[in-house]
Amino acid sequence: MIEFELGKINWDAIAAVSALLIALMGFLINRRLRRQQKIAEKYALLGEYRREIISFSKELFEAIAKGISLNRQSKEDDVSTRELDELATKLSSLADTGRFLFPNYITATNPVGIEKGPAFAGIRRPPIDAILAAHYAVRAIAKSGDTKQKFIDFSVKELRKTGQPLAEPNKFSNPEYLLVQSRRCYLNAVLPDTFPREWKSMFSDLLGPIQKRTEDN
Repeated sequence: MIEFELGKINWDAIAAVSALLIALMGFLINRRLRRQQKIAEKYALLGEYRREIISFSKELFEAIAKGISLNRQSKEDDVSTRELDELATKLSSLADTGRFLFPNYITATNPVGIEKGPAFAGIRRPPIDAILAAHYAVRAIAKSGDTKQKFIDFSVKELRKTGQPLAEPNKFSNPEYLLVQSRRCYLNAVLPDTFPREWKSMFSDLLGPIQKRTEDN
């Protein structure tokens, strides 16, 4: 027990109080350091995830750009069916690869689609819906008549599943429009979750303000 006597310096008491204060300060500092370390680890993990997504997205955007180019060529020349089939197959492959980055949302009990296996159980993420919309749009380029309309309908259905806004006016009969919207829906679905508010603020401060424009992209 620490006793204090008026008029007399109790060095033992002072040493004990000092030790308590130092211990308290050490605890607070260590707690803050642990919190900062957890934040740093979180952003390191997010940064690695973003690098994977950027690499994957680059491949996807190149495929969509090629699809747009082939659609434009098809209006003037006979585009190789084989080339369109290869591109559609690539987009289908990207949808499967994308499941590693955007796995299905699985409910706690009785997830939908469990009969298809664990990779396909649950609710598909919007980015995958957007990729499949691009896949069906490319399929539509190589087709005509009812078959072309079937793939167009498939593409529109996948676009609507993303829950993202589609540019007006709607041109659902045009595969190029569907490809552009698939890219747009993919970006809208992916960017907010991979670009935290703190990072947006950082880049806003770094790049500075811009003059207000009537239309921004």
